[in-house]
Amino acid sequence: MTAINQLKTVFWLIVAVLLLSACGFQPRGESARPAASISPLFITGLPQHHPLVRELRQQLQINGVSLAAGQNQAATILRLGKPQRKRSVFSVNANNKAVEHEIRHSLRYSIEHPPGNKVLEHQPLTASYITYNPGGQLLGRTREAQQRSQDAYRELAQRLVYQLSKIR
Repeated sequence: MTAINQLKTVFWLIVAVLLLSACGFQPRGESARPAASISPLFITGLPQHHPLVRELRQQLQINGVSLAAGQNQAATILRLGKPQRKRSVFSVNANNKAVEHEIRHSLRYSIEHPPGNKVLEHQPLTASYITYNPGGQLLGRTREAQQRSQDAYRELAQRLVYQLSKIR
């Protein structure tokens, strides 16, 4: 009797996995890594101390992409435009005061691989989030805004690394 129960359990696990994969679910794990042929990569367009560039450099290092000191040594050039930040009211309270805001970070970029051969040109990336602003202490709201901006830059950097992984 236990063998039949084990077969039923295995059957239902297989059905669950098939259903989850059909809806687009993918378990967390290692993302697509950029090809070794894009190394070394040169990042230009933003200062090296910009939070997005720092996050991008960290993500590239995690994924095994080396960085070039100049365009002459680079196998790939990533040109970043200035990030744009747009804030809009998402919802209001009974007094018609804004309590939730949608903040959208967007970035345009282009990739040359090898240098001079544009693979992607002026491509947009966006990351958005919603903040709740019930009042409260200014310091807490300021820290939350900084954390949300860091999260948006992390998401943009991860999306850029994913785009780089498509280059062959």
